[in-house]
Amino acid sequence: MKQAVESFIDSMTMYRLTLYGLYLITATALVLSLIGQLAFSPLELIISLIILVSVSYVATRIFAWVFSSAYNPESWQITAFILFYLIFPQTDIKGYLLTALVALLAVASKYLLAIRGRHIFNPAAVAVVISSTLGLLGATWWIATIVMLPVTVLVGLLIVWKLRHFMMVGIYMCVSVGLAGVIAFASGFDVGDAIKAAVLSSPIIFAGAIMLTEPLTSPTTRRAQIIYASIVGVLGGLQLGWLSKPDVALLVGNAFTFLIGQRRSIRLQLVSIQETTPTIYSVVLKPVHPIRFKAGQYIELTLPHAHSDERGIRRTFSIASRPGDEHITLGLVTADPSSTFKAALLQMKPGQEIRATHIGGNFVLLHDTQRPIVMIAGGIGITPFRAMIDDLLARHETRPITLFYAVRRQDLLVYGRVLNEARTRLGIKVIPVVADPTDNWQGQRGYVTVDMIRQYVNQLHDATFYISGPNKMVLAFRRQLTAAGVSRMRIKSDYFSGY
Repeated sequence: MKQAVESFIDSMTMYRLTLYGLYLITATALVLSLIGQLAFSPLELIISLIILVSVSYVATRIFAWVFSSAYNPESWQITAFILFYLIFPQTDIKGYLLTALVALLAVASKYLLAIRGRHIFNPAAVAVVISSTLGLLGATWWIATIVMLPVTVLVGLLIVWKLRHFMMVGIYMCVSVGLAGVIAFASGFDVGDAIKAAVLSSPIIFAGAIMLTEPLTSPTTRRAQIIYASIVGVLGGLQLGWLSKPDVALLVGNAFTFLIGQRRSIRLQLVSIQETTPTIYSVVLKPVHPIRFKAGQYIELTLPHAHSDERGIRRTFSIASRPGDEHITLGLVTADPSSTFKAALLQMKPGQEIRATHIGGNFVLLHDTQRPIVMIAGGIGITPFRAMIDDLLARHETRPITLFYAVRRQDLLVYGRVLNEARTRLGIKVIPVVADPTDNWQGQRGYVTVDMIRQYVNQLHDATFYISGPNKMVLAFRRQLTAAGVSRMRIKSDYFSGY
């Protein structure tokens, strides 16, 4: 069951999954309204949705043209649908105009409340806060009703699962619910009733799973995510009046994210695209402005193109180059047929510009330089390890590292120069493992197993394991290692879905 769910959510981008989830929530709301389970009619819902979607689309096209910015067909829809769940459907001309104004404010915030091309706040949250402050329409969060809870939980779970943000969302919810219980106890109210109300009758699940996790306004590293979730959870749970409204608390968290993160839009110019194997390309990009990242982190590119497929116009790639390099190098694997994103990227010419939404990830080396490290790379999963090893070479830092590099054929092995240099200069053990080798192959054959690892690593329990590659491979190795007695705390994983 778990593998089936992960195969489903990994078959599409987070934005497309979110959009489909919002479609499902909307369809559920229309059905519930039709049978009298919501406070408004299906027609009222439909009119509200039409206004929000229409205004969001038109405003996005206009602002994108004025600011010469990329048009993202998924982003404006997600914003429109989230607004749909936050404000009550209106029933007169004035209400319709105010609904349209809220949609306009949300779109405008992406372009006007931005610094160096990077917007700061969740568009839906900032729109309802501005509208409420002006005495117009405020957020009522009608989505937070018991009849809508099952579908909200389902969609929220899929999104959090896709992003692997269980810890961040869990902290937010635990802090919010915990404070509700503490305040109820201190005030002499029933703690159980307070916690029940916080979970079942407040927007905590929708706000946490669907809005808190928005990639552009949430942190990309684990420590920052913990602080971010705690800030929003504390503000939302303390019952401080206006400041504890979930939309206001979220904006405070967004401001924290902006202050600690990359505070400008990321623009990259294509330098070259080189075919390193029949199916693997090396994409070299030059940042227009300096960017910060750690070896092993990823970058999400945005490439608008006509007739995009189900995976959309955004794609995440691990960075193969080390921090401090003049260029950003990415590894790209093609398939037959190729995705429209990859086809559009491979058709770009040197000098053309592509934008990135963010850089982040926790798949980085620990500070402990003495602990043994076992790296397990599957196919293009070698890219973050290439960055880590190249960074160690640049800093002349030796560590007890053993790298298992698994591929289907030996002609798919890449980054040989860096790996050979790591062997000779840093003493890193590099073990290529080929599943279907030719007769003259002298190395390991078949697949990486725990028994194979034991041939090169004396004490599995003392090592920290890094696993990078296709999701099925990552999950299989996590199970094998935990079955062998390795602590889950010693296993770090990165995965590539449809990479």
